[in-house]
Amino acid sequence: MKIHKLFLFGALVLSFSLFAQDAPPEISVTGEQYYCSDTPMNIVTSVSITDPNPEDTTLQQVFIQIAEGYELGEDTLVLNGVHPGISSTWNAAQGQLALFGPATFAEFESAIEDVLFQTTQVNFLEDKQFSINLGNANYLPSTGHYYFYVSSPGITWTQARDAAENQDYYGLTGYLATITSAEEAQLSGEQTSGTGWIGASDAETEGTWKWETGPEAGTVFWQGTANGSPVNNEFSFWNSGEPNNAGDEDYAHITSPNIGILGSWNDLAVTGDTNPGGDYHPQGYIVEFGGLPNEPEINLSANSTIIMPRILSEDITVCGIEEVTIAVESSTNNADWYTSETEAVPVHSGTTYNVSLTETTTYWILPVVPACVGNTERYPVTVYVNPIPETNNITIIQCEDEVIDGSTNFNLSEYNDAVVDGDLSNIEVAYYSDADFLNQIDSQSYINTTNNQTVFALVTNSATQCSNQAEVLLVVNTELSQSVIIEECDNLDETGLVTFDLMVAETAIYANEGFDKQVEGFYETYNDALLLQNPLNNNYTNSQPYYQVVYARVQQDGNCHSIVEVELNVEPLPELMEDETVYYCLNTFPETISLYGGIINDVPNNYYYNWSTGETTINIDINEPGSYTVEVTRPNGCTNQRTITVLPSSTAVVETIEVSDASEYNTITILTSGEGEYLYALNDENGPYQESNTFEDVASGVHTVYIKDIMADCGIISEDISVLGFPKFFTPNGDTINDTWQISGFSSQFPVTASVKIFNRFGKIITILNASNSQWDGSYKGETLPSDDYWFEAELADGRIYKGHFALKR
Repeated sequence: MKIHKLFLFGALVLSFSLFAQDAPPEISVTGEQYYCSDTPMNIVTSVSITDPNPEDTTLQQVFIQIAEGYELGEDTLVLNGVHPGISSTWNAAQGQLALFGPATFAEFESAIEDVLFQTTQVNFLEDKQFSINLGNANYLPSTGHYYFYVSSPGITWTQARDAAENQDYYGLTGYLATITSAEEAQLSGEQTSGTGWIGASDAETEGTWKWETGPEAGTVFWQGTANGSPVNNEFSFWNSGEPNNAGDEDYAHITSPNIGILGSWNDLAVTGDTNPGGDYHPQGYIVEFGGLPNEPEINLSANSTIIMPRILSEDITVCGIEEVTIAVESSTNNADWYTSETEAVPVHSGTTYNVSLTETTTYWILPVVPACVGNTERYPVTVYVNPIPETNNITIIQCEDEVIDGSTNFNLSEYNDAVVDGDLSNIEVAYYSDADFLNQIDSQSYINTTNNQTVFALVTNSATQCSNQAEVLLVVNTELSQSVIIEECDNLDETGLVTFDLMVAETAIYANEGFDKQVEGFYETYNDALLLQNPLNNNYTNSQPYYQVVYARVQQDGNCHSIVEVELNVEPLPELMEDETVYYCLNTFPETISLYGGIINDVPNNYYYNWSTGETTINIDINEPGSYTVEVTRPNGCTNQRTITVLPSSTAVVETIEVSDASEYNTITILTSGEGEYLYALNDENGPYQESNTFEDVASGVHTVYIKDIMADCGIISEDISVLGFPKFFTPNGDTINDTWQISGFSSQFPVTASVKIFNRFGKIITILNASNSQWDGSYKGETLPSDDYWFEAELADGRIYKGHFALKR
């Protein structure tokens, strides 16, 4: 059945401004009535038409439409009686009766009161609602708005928007229609004369469709293209495959009756198809009035209803054969119940019926209209009787947990098949701690509150929703199961994670519990052991470092089980010092150094040691470099090891001393060999020491170089070195300071084997210095020479010759 709303679409809007010149007439009606049989009946019982202007007493036309519940081909409106000056026309497509004058208000009131509704329909799904309209716009009761369809072939969307906003209907401002309900979609689609624009667009943001006009302006109602979705459950009525944005289509319009779903929408470019003969060429637009702020209230339309007698309830399902109360909803206040479509005498009257049923039964229910004798149809309502599940009361006996208190953890779901008598298909079992089934409990892990506690099972068939109940007695066997401990040594990485052989635990369980028990498996959690899920392999690596409890499920006496804790202890390895490197001074051989086994924070005298040398003491003495490994074992058998690397070192051996002297900037370079790493100091054994083996800007004279081993502190050696130099002056005045001139570094310890000739400014040889005459006192043949510059020429034993001058100062 299709529902048609009242909308007469004017083809032109030339009269809009005329309506805006004067206040409109008003209409009110009464007439909410029950439909009786198939006899034609009046749509109203009274009508009143008035006008604010006393001079306005006539109308040109009135339109009456079946606004809701219209059935095309079955429902009809006719004008009954004699009404001179008023003619009528019935439009079956729109479900509309038009009354044409001109005639007075009184004449139209009389004619409306004589309009009859008749129908061949016998089974009704909804009431019939009628809309009586005085104006040439159409009125929609669900929105309270008025609508026109304006024919304007080829108009663009923006032109249609502007044109709609410039129209006025009795003080109401027009806007391009916003379609927000199925009733409005009926108006804008099935009852328009061609394709037309409505006020929706996604031009601002592609894919975000919103209303651009009217009170709903700015409301987003659709996101995406054809496979998109409504926003906030807003209404939309897109055609199949729409919107598709085929060529930047940003504006909504009503499809042609030739395209897809009647009255649905598609998206078009702002101009639509410019081909006048095409199905996508705009034919006009829909203008809507009402809903904007500060608008006048006009009453050009009124509504009446004929209540169609019908039963609104669907079929009913009950469970079992107990007495049930069956209630139905009727459009009338009373209903008669029959056991067949033709039975003469009802078995019950009323909208509720208390009855005991043993099988599925169909009742034929007649909605009763008071004082109505006719052929009102009966509506069948079937009461389906489904069987309730069959259940058993059971007792569950289970072993005690580790604490003897009469409680343990029950997996009730394991006993569903015992509670339910028959097939478990579509059966759901829930357990409750109370007989009122208010406090549901965890069926897979429930700890009883007392021994011999009764819980209650609610068994429901999910297909029929029929349920039954059973009592479950929980009995706890208070025999205690002891825990067992197995141990393994930590690995060398000392992670606390090792692999345990759980069969060792099984042997211990049998030793504690007796071989009349059976270990069913090992589990990581208590709940897994209870549910027999996720069993562990016999070779299990603990997931918690150093200590973890796993659980063994043990069957006892064939009627209950216990959960045994298995403690997994990872014994730590001996705590040893880190591997280290030490040094042995080769120059001390055969002296020895001691290597330590490395125990930290423990008493070492009860440990066992095994050195790579074969020795078994906590310390060993060695006198040669190498790698020494010791295995240290605790009394429990856990072993750790460390390695001590002994590297060689020694005092330095001086290979070469290079001296660059007799210059303004003297240097000394010492070249050494040896196993150590060395630092160097000049003239002071206490330093400072330097890494460089070269000393720069060294004064002439005799110096001592010290060489120290820093790798192992194997000792310090020293070397004396002579650096030659020629003084620039001397002062032979008897004060013992610079009283003679001689070569620095020239001594009996470091003989140079040289001759030095000294000349006066005239080139005369004054004296010759050598090993036996190493210095000049400033005299010549016993006579004191005056202050002056003197020259020298020194020839060293290694062939070097130096020339220069110096000053004698008195």
